[in-house]
Amino acid sequence: MSDRNDRHDKHQLIIDAYERILLEKRWAEKEVLNAVRDKEYQKNRPPADKWYALKSNTFNQECYRNRVALKPNNSNTVYLERL
Repeated sequence: MSDRNDRHDKHQLIIDAYERILLEKRWAEKEVLNAVRDKEYQKNRPPADKWYALKSNTFNQECYRNRVALKPNNSNTVYLERL
């Protein structure tokens, strides 16, 4: 480390280091974006199959999802595909 003049391509080492840092930042950003996308999808997804026959406490959530899925002009489906 202290003998910097013996390195053959100092500039390439610096460029490689910065590229690695940027790559790690991109991975972290991708993970955050996927988490937000999944959260938004779960909030706006269509109801589960046979939601009307549920007897648990998730019936109210699925009923709400059914109402959201029935928005005019199929806007909820278009929004989910855009995600």
